[in-house]
Amino acid sequence: MNLVERTCIAIRHTTRLTHARWLWTAARPIYNSAITAFGRRGLERLMNGTDSIRISPKFRNLGEVYEPELWKQFMSSLTAGDVVADVGAHIGLYTIALAKRLAPNGSVIAFEPHEQNYDALTHHVGLNGVQPAVETVRTAVGAVDGHVRFTDDQDVQNRIAAENTCHSSTVPAITLDSFFKDRRLDILKVDVEGFEEEVLRGGEVLLADSSRAPRLIYLEVHPYNWSLCGTTSDSLLGRLHAAHYEVGTLHGEQCGKIVTYGHIIARRLDKNLGVRERKV
Repeated sequence: MNLVERTCIAIRHTTRLTHARWLWTAARPIYNSAITAFGRRGLERLMNGTDSIRISPKFRNLGEVYEPELWKQFMSSLTAGDVVADVGAHIGLYTIALAKRLAPNGSVIAFEPHEQNYDALTHHVGLNGVQPAVETVRTAVGAVDGHVRFTDDQDVQNRIAAENTCHSSTVPAITLDSFFKDRRLDILKVDVEGFEEEVLRGGEVLLADSSRAPRLIYLEVHPYNWSLCGTTSDSLLGRLHAAHYEVGTLHGEQCGKIVTYGHIIARRLDKNLGVRERKV
């Protein structure tokens, strides 16, 4: 955080002023104006103590701790020259950290269908100067090419929607097989609010090709939404196993059944998908 932010937060949380709600109600517009002015080139965040990222003042409430366990494992798994797909990139925190670590020889393809999130993603890519290493794609990634329903309802957290979901719109959709036709993918990250298996279904050809398939797949799993697309723990794990991936938790335990929200890691068993170059 910059000095202005740190000073304001320190004052806000002093013992005598913590409960002075009247004061903060009056001061908030001044604070907002100051942060916006000082943050034109981005507000710095040292994410999880390792990665410096500049964010728009609009997201000033974002802290510096974000999925620390996944972040640590993900970043430590990178190899120089990697091609990484960030499916469901949101505002670009992972995309930017990955791009900074992989440039100039590696790259990140960031997929984000939500209009406001995509605008924030592209803005953050520019603020951090990582455009040469990032390709942003405003589309959903799913089981078929074409279009899908997508909801802006905050209660369902902007996930791809069923046909009858309220507050939804139509967005373009593409499969991994179409986008990565004749191209390799080294690491795949998926955060799509329950439609994880749909992404994998659209990548069957890619995942079956040992010369192009990602060696690692990081999945944020949302079992509470699986009923929207017919996914079960058995169907998701079965699809990964059939594609020659072993599946585990962030703590290194074998994943035999998925019952709660969390992260899993799928590792390709093919020996020829090992480290290509030095670690970054």
